[in-house]
Amino acid sequence: MAQETLARSGVASCICADLHQLRLETTRGAGCLLIAEEALPRVHADDSNCLVGDEPPWSSLPIVVLLGRGSSFRRSPLLRALEARPNVSFLERPVPRRTFVSATRAAVEARKLQYKTRDTLEELKAANRKKDEFLATLSHELRNPLAPIRNAISVLRHLLGDHASGETVNKLLSMVERQTDHLVRLVDDLLEVSRITTGKVKLKIGKVNLHEVVRQAVEISEPLITTARHQLKIRETGEDLFVEGDAVRLTQVVTNLLTNSARYTPTGGTIAVELRREGPVAVVSVADNGIGISENMLPRVFELFSQSRAAASGGKGGLGVGLALVKDLVEMHGGAVAARSDGVGRGSEFVIRLPLTTADGVTSVVKDKAPNLDLAGRRVLIVDDDHDVADSLAMLLNSFGADVRVAYSGAQALSCIADFKPDLAFLDLGMPEVDGCETARRIRLTGQGADIRLIAVSGWGQEKDRQLAKEAGFTEHFTKPITISSLRQIMEAVDQNASATNGPLPMGEMQLPN
Repeated sequence: MAQETLARSGVASCICADLHQLRLETTRGAGCLLIAEEALPRVHADDSNCLVGDEPPWSSLPIVVLLGRGSSFRRSPLLRALEARPNVSFLERPVPRRTFVSATRAAVEARKLQYKTRDTLEELKAANRKKDEFLATLSHELRNPLAPIRNAISVLRHLLGDHASGETVNKLLSMVERQTDHLVRLVDDLLEVSRITTGKVKLKIGKVNLHEVVRQAVEISEPLITTARHQLKIRETGEDLFVEGDAVRLTQVVTNLLTNSARYTPTGGTIAVELRREGPVAVVSVADNGIGISENMLPRVFELFSQSRAAASGGKGGLGVGLALVKDLVEMHGGAVAARSDGVGRGSEFVIRLPLTTADGVTSVVKDKAPNLDLAGRRVLIVDDDHDVADSLAMLLNSFGADVRVAYSGAQALSCIADFKPDLAFLDLGMPEVDGCETARRIRLTGQGADIRLIAVSGWGQEKDRQLAKEAGFTEHFTKPITISSLRQIMEAVDQNASATNGPLPMGEMQLPN
């Protein structure tokens, strides 16, 4: 009778013989479930999911229950469970035809909206995947030209040493160096946000002294602060403050806040950093007397790609990524960050709160050493189809005494392995024809390739790229452009493991900066 009544009103229906058939129809795309009280299952009678099973997050199948007159919810656990479930309607029989049809139609329309939500979510997921692919491609395309620029700067710095040909040369080199580092940080920030939002960032947790974090962040930010002629004031509590966290990531957080203040404070401004205790919480604040934040912008300052009009009009608007990254990383540490400002032109303050812990097993913040390298006696093979990248890295390594040979393809690299017998090989992954991973596999198969330290160098820096490099036989993987500190860490790791390792060092034992 129900099926005939619905059919006359233009609603198609299917009669299910049991729960198995019901769940099959639900999977195929049911609009709603119409069920009589007498047909409710007796097994798991206190669980409303026994009717439709587990549903995806977007789904809540509408259910219309036809009750007998005088039904008792008190005596029926399943009716009570259904009553607490969303999208459930109860109709007491006998039901007027119009009431029955309108209730069913309303349920079906509600289900249509759910399917629209599902489709929208799928579109958003697809758009997010495309966004991640775009960011990865963007970083690759930007890192390739940045690599020879940074290499050239490092070579010039090393060659000039303390005998630079004048103040102007030093000033120009410093300018190019700062802007290159800024571009590298922008690329890294974009990828960091993408990794965090997709859950791909893993913290290396240890007990960290926040005094070291602040000192390291100040050291990293100092060139930008000095160039803008800002006055930096640092106020720290006399006691050590320890938190459970990732030392590198926490340094990144404070550095982002300092560089943010330096960029959005007019020349000759004041930046104040304070580290203090408030009960069981450590507080790090970074305040400035810069352009400030408008009242309507303040609640959205940590949103991704969000920028204040004051910042944009001042010509200093960035990508709107740094503060979003700060918020994500702080919250991953169980903390909170807040922004304060009295308005445009009246400065701003950012306050981080992190739960304190004891000092046992403290993890030190890794500090960069002086960029000195002694590569005398090292035979290094560089493989990259981009001539500028390969040649500039060769000049950099040559300047530190290495015997370097350059190959511009995987085939050229394989042809010179036997006679050159390199100790180290830097391979670009994204080469045409024979890519870096395939080249690495073929090198490992040669008689001379088993003991070579293979270093993957790439503009591609996602986790899947690192995994592919590891599977291909690489010792380490890091992204372009290469820093001297990264090169030094590689050489130190090679020296430390040379006597203990007969084959290639297992990838992942050495932590390199991106």
